[in-house]
Amino acid sequence: MRTIYLKELADHFSSLRFLLMASLVFMASVVGVYLAGQGVRELLSRGAGPYLEGRAFLMLFTAPGAMLSLASLFALAGPLAPLVLGFDSVSRERSQGTLSKILSQPVYRDEVLLGKFLAGLAAMAVLLAALLLILSGLAMLGLGLVPSAGEAARLACWYLLSLLYLGLWLGLAILLSVACRSAPASAMACAALWVAAGFFVPALGQTVAGATVVVADPSAPTREERAAYDRVSRAVTMASPPAVFGEASRILLDPSHRGSRQDLSIASMSRLDRFLVSQFQGGVGLGQSLILLLPHLAVLAAAALVSFFLSFLVFARQEVRSA
Repeated sequence: MRTIYLKELADHFSSLRFLLMASLVFMASVVGVYLAGQGVRELLSRGAGPYLEGRAFLMLFTAPGAMLSLASLFALAGPLAPLVLGFDSVSRERSQGTLSKILSQPVYRDEVLLGKFLAGLAAMAVLLAALLLILSGLAMLGLGLVPSAGEAARLACWYLLSLLYLGLWLGLAILLSVACRSAPASAMACAALWVAAGFFVPALGQTVAGATVVVADPSAPTREERAAYDRVSRAVTMASPPAVFGEASRILLDPSHRGSRQDLSIASMSRLDRFLVSQFQGGVGLGQSLILLLPHLAVLAAAALVSFFLSFLVFARQEVRSA
């Protein structure tokens, strides 16, 4: 397994697609932090510094920029990195005829999958660590914000959470690469899965909520009706990994976030009003945030384990012939 891991890791770092993907991730992240930094600078210039103590640096990741916050953008676009790295991890070996040569050696099939998975996860861990360090350095140089010990601890926890999230998508990419005989078919399946999880499931949640929640006056719904609508929509949307990771990111990176009950209590406000109100509320400690995070961690970890188990189950039943 060690040989497979080192070979795959070297292939990732030397591949052109990894370099292009890393460049796109860095550019998008820098733009997101810059837009969020403008909002933080404006709040600080208005004398909101005492209210933002212990969370000003984290607002670079949670403040809404032109459209989405950096954490929300990562929840939506982050899966593209593991999907790009893993969509042809097994199908490429099969099409090139090297898979039969690997399995003819004293190597178990689960070692092949585990080596490819760990190599992809290690490559993304290096990329994500470099991204966070560069963004933090730019924030400190451009805004003069220095993260406190609590903010640094939350960012470290978010880094580990992000690796779990990326590992889930890498496991799904490897599963599709095993199930599909060719790399193009695997790529199409990965793209369909990403679009369904990131766009169709949230739209389905809104559709189900609109069909099940009775609103007396659609032009002027009451607070209870809007809260019920959000509750049903959230229940359906949480079947999507980006939704689970997005809420987990808000819990970790926003000390004022207290879980879904807080979201429902301010459901009648606009998006900007919700954000501003939450920032001026009292925060919770990192330990309490981690307790709120436990269900999200359980869902992401269970999904990652199931995807890897299914990959091995499908791979073990396949017949691999020499080309």
